Order: sequence, then structure tokens, then C-alpha cells
Amino acid sequence: MNDPATIRLNYPQAQMLAGDRRYQVLASIKKPNVVALSGVLDGNACQALIELARPRIQRSSVVHHREGVRVDDSRTSSGCHFQRAELPLVADLEQCIAELTGIPQENGEGLQVLRYEPGQRYVPHWDYFPPESASSADIVRPEKGGQRIATFLLYLNTVPMGGETEFPHAGIKVAAVQGNACFFSYCDADGQLDPLTLHSGNAVIEGDKWIAVKWLREGRVPA
Repeated sequence: MNDPATIRLNYPQAQMLAGDRRYQVLASIKKPNVVALSGVLDGNACQALIELARPRIQRSSVVHHREGVRVDDSRTSSGCHFQRAELPLVADLEQCIAELTGIPQENGEGLQVLRYEPGQRYVPHWDYFPPESASSADIVRPEKGGQRIATFLLYLNTVPMGGETEFPHAGIKVAAVQGNACFFSYCDADGQLDPLTLHSGNAVIEGDKWIAVKWLREGRVPA
């Protein structure tokens, strides 16, 4: 059974609109700015995205503050990227994310689908690029979209045990439940980055975990 602190709250009166659909807000936290949503993608669409990604996945890499992109034991998942609007399902999901967040589709990096097998995890990290890091300077150039400002994470299957998204400095955990999503932003109107958005993908204890991740930036990201 998952940790009882895991967010699975039920507030029927709290909803968000995207196009002609309403999405239930399971939990909303102001500091850090985290919103958990229910039923963003149905089971058939979740499984279809998994099957599209399955033959393409390979060991995940990380952006190291000194050494650039590399494979690292801090992140032991496998994954793949889809180009923006590469497939109808991807395009539909990207449109939904844009409507929910108010961030234009062109500000999003390519959708990434990740698989975590038992024991695999991603240690606590920030999704934004550290401003003090020399390797960040090229990544956040305006012509590349600038700094990351938010993350939209969608759970493609339900994990029987483990696999939560945890914000350790804020005491928040979000369970991996199929079709649900976790959105968090980390850059305010003044451009200040929130260190409370430090988060981890906890180790999968039972089953496996499939997620889709969309990182959103300040400006347009080249296709």
C-alpha cells in the first residue's frame, strides 16, 4: 500500500477547464506551485502512447552541471522523445497541456516517455537548468527557448507500490495513477526559480512505471 501521505485527495468542486473538457483537481499547493489532476488521458490513450514509445526507448541521460549530457546512476529509467506534434496522439496531448497551463505549444520541448522498472528511480533534482552552471548557458539561450519554467507529468499506468513523484523539501508526494497528471511551475513573474521544486521519481517497488513528461520554457523552442 502506498504511503498515506501520498496525494490522492478528492475535491469535486475544484475543476480546471481545457477546451470543452473539465478536469478534477485532486490537490493544489501554492508553495511550491503543484497541481495534481485526474483523468487527463483515458486508459486506451495511455496504453497507445506506451506502445508507441516501447520500441524506441533507451537508457535515459541527465544534464550534468559540469560535464553536459551523460548517462548517470542518478537516473536509471529508459525513455524516448517525440517531436512536437509528431503523431496525432502526441499533438492532441500537447494541445491539452497548452490549454490547461496557458503556455503555448511552441514553448514546449518534445514529449518524453519514460519507463521505470522495479528498483529504478530518479534521485532528487530540479528540472530547471542551474543559472550558475557553465553548461546551462548554451541550453537556455533565447533562440533555444530560454529557461525551463514548468513541468507537466502524466502517469500512463498505475504503479502498485512505489514510483511516487516526491517534493522532499515541501513534504508532498503524488501517486502514479493512470491518466492523472502532476503540473508544477518553478519560475515566477520576476524570473526567480523556486528551489522547493526539488523533486524525485521514487523507486518502483512493484510493477513498473510509465510516464509522459512535457517540459515548458520561457519562449519558443525550435521544432
